[in-house]
Amino acid sequence: MMYLSFGHNAFHAVNPEKFYSTGSTSDALVIGRLVESREHGLSSGEGRMGRFIGPEGDLDENRDSNQTKFYLDKVNDDNYVYTYYNSQFGAQGMLFSSIDNLFMQLGITPETRLVIFHAFLALLFSLILTSVLVVLYEDIGLTACILILTTIIFSRWQVYYAKSLYWMLPTMFLPMLAIFIACKLESSGKRFNLPVISIIVMLLVMLDALMGYEYITTVMLSAVTPLVYFMMRDDWNSRKMLQRLFFIGFFALLGFIVALLLHIYQLQLATGSYADAIDIIKERILVRTYTNPEDYIGTPYFESQETSVFYVLYMYLIKGGTFRLKIPFLLWVLMLNYITIKYYRNKIALEPPKKKIIKTLIVTTWFSLLASLSWIVLAKSHSEIHTQINYIVWHLPFMLFAFALFGVYWEKKINTGVSKLTGNRFRNNIE
Repeated sequence: MMYLSFGHNAFHAVNPEKFYSTGSTSDALVIGRLVESREHGLSSGEGRMGRFIGPEGDLDENRDSNQTKFYLDKVNDDNYVYTYYNSQFGAQGMLFSSIDNLFMQLGITPETRLVIFHAFLALLFSLILTSVLVVLYEDIGLTACILILTTIIFSRWQVYYAKSLYWMLPTMFLPMLAIFIACKLESSGKRFNLPVISIIVMLLVMLDALMGYEYITTVMLSAVTPLVYFMMRDDWNSRKMLQRLFFIGFFALLGFIVALLLHIYQLQLATGSYADAIDIIKERILVRTYTNPEDYIGTPYFESQETSVFYVLYMYLIKGGTFRLKIPFLLWVLMLNYITIKYYRNKIALEPPKKKIIKTLIVTTWFSLLASLSWIVLAKSHSEIHTQINYIVWHLPFMLFAFALFGVYWEKKINTGVSKLTGNRFRNNIE
């Protein structure tokens, strides 16, 4: 079901007219790299992504669509020059260029190759999210899992970008999944090898950072979120929790640093100077976070730097929303707050196992909210500009845990409501 939604919009979670075009501007950077690799080799330009830009430069309204036309051999214009994108290492461009070269030798057409790339990403993302549900199923039950599944397949942001060659959503969720599986195996009697797991997380965070620094704080915090979940679930002592949090958090940060150093080295090869390479990265960091707005008068970054972080939070909590109904994300935060207050004030009467899992989910969901908000606050300027994609941070991982909590807490009401709805429909069909 996830694959049908991510790969084909089978449930009409998003506007069908926008399903294939949304994200094309960023994907054009990868497709441009495919063309450059095909014509000049995989290592040309140090493997950097980019676009073929014509005489009109960025003012060319067909700038992004032209990349696909070049790739499909529908256009060949010597006036277009490959322009490098230096804001990130661009590992996805190198990865897909390598696969593209292999497929080309096998005689697979360019049109088919693009279809395979998008389908692979949609399937991989579906498998990763399904694996998370499998890990949680024993604790939260079928009702909550179905509720999470429903929110995933109808999520505008995940459906729009799951197949994106540029954004590579699967790599953002992999560190969290790795810790989930390790903790789940430990709870079933297997050994938790902290050094090995820490190195795995480091490599996965490094892989994600090599494909882009977007949401890196959210990715790293989401990676340690399962530690909070299993700490509450399995009653870890504070020493055990702090030790694992420190080691895994440190190695996650190390993965980001290694990716950053590789990016600096790549730019040094391109510019011939480490100082120039560092200046490029420094400038890209500042325009995405906080810097002097007056330095960017007359550029798209001026307004984003002028905007306050409180207005950006308003945009992401209230102005934008989930699903096609555009329900404000603030609603889900308020529902979390309601359940938290009800649980701790009224000490609701529940069976001990259910009461414990609700408490576990409450604590974990509040922590996951911090993970989701971290990028919005720290990368304020980037969030102000990129409202077409940055709402994805709500799903990494706040929405997942929030709806797990809602499903467990309101399980009886949900089941009763569904039974009445399906029962009435069944009776009406008979009549």
